[in-house]
Amino acid sequence: MDTVERAQAQQTIGILSDGKPGHLNQSLGLADALQRLRPNLRVQEIPAMPRSQALVEFLRPRKRQPDVDLLIAAGHATHLSLLALRRAYFCPVIVLMRPSLPGVFFDLRIEPRHDGGRETARCWISEGPLNRMHPSGSRREGGLILVGGPSPHYKWDDAAVVRQVKALCGGRRQWQLSGSRRTPASLMTALSNLDLPGLTVHDSNSLPSAWLANELPKVEECWVSPDSASMVYEALTAGCAVGVLDLPAAQGSRVARSIDGLLEQQRVTSFGAFTEGALPMTPKEPFAEADRCARRILERGWL
Repeated sequence: MDTVERAQAQQTIGILSDGKPGHLNQSLGLADALQRLRPNLRVQEIPAMPRSQALVEFLRPRKRQPDVDLLIAAGHATHLSLLALRRAYFCPVIVLMRPSLPGVFFDLRIEPRHDGGRETARCWISEGPLNRMHPSGSRREGGLILVGGPSPHYKWDDAAVVRQVKALCGGRRQWQLSGSRRTPASLMTALSNLDLPGLTVHDSNSLPSAWLANELPKVEECWVSPDSASMVYEALTAGCAVGVLDLPAAQGSRVARSIDGLLEQQRVTSFGAFTEGALPMTPKEPFAEADRCARRILERGWL
């Protein structure tokens, strides 16, 4: 099938999901990018099977099922299902992480750089996890502050976060702040009690599920606590000028290495630099890892 015929044919991308929103977001980010290049592509979400069922399906003789043309998955719980479904659909499979099974089992791995892999024909290295963000055509002058919570990668400090939020909210712009599922209730209470002009604090539990996806592409500036690496990369992909709050990093943390790499490349601004007068800068070039990977997939002729 030539390029024109592929563009006209109805093809299906299967997204194998373990039910975790973060993993699904990565897979859909790549699928969205493929659809931007090939609008006729259809996306179908497929639930991962329990390991025992996936193993049975993998060993069972199968006849070709022409329903799916490419399978994408993230999360260790999807691996056996991904391999079982490849035998059913006879299509390429892509895993968006360093897998727990030998890499040779998969047609392609797309691994974030902080996982420590190296680029090969069957392993591509991405700058951070893929996501669904896409820049908006217009932005307002407001900003977002996104805080996470305790993690193995940084020493959490409520008081330090409060001090940094107070310093950011100095009348330079209107700010919206949201926590996450990991944010301590004590911190959200302290932030809500600040009563700073220009700061609106949101309870993340009461926000619509699509709130962040709608807001990030519309604001000029976003500050993120460093433990929330996925949100740092989402803010970059959305085209925001990105700053990172300061917290002590755990020794040997791969997430901390990833954030340090962004600081060294001057893609993001540290809070320490902000106190010395530096402001986050809008990216000079689009940060669009999902789009870059999607183009490479099409160049392989898989769709």
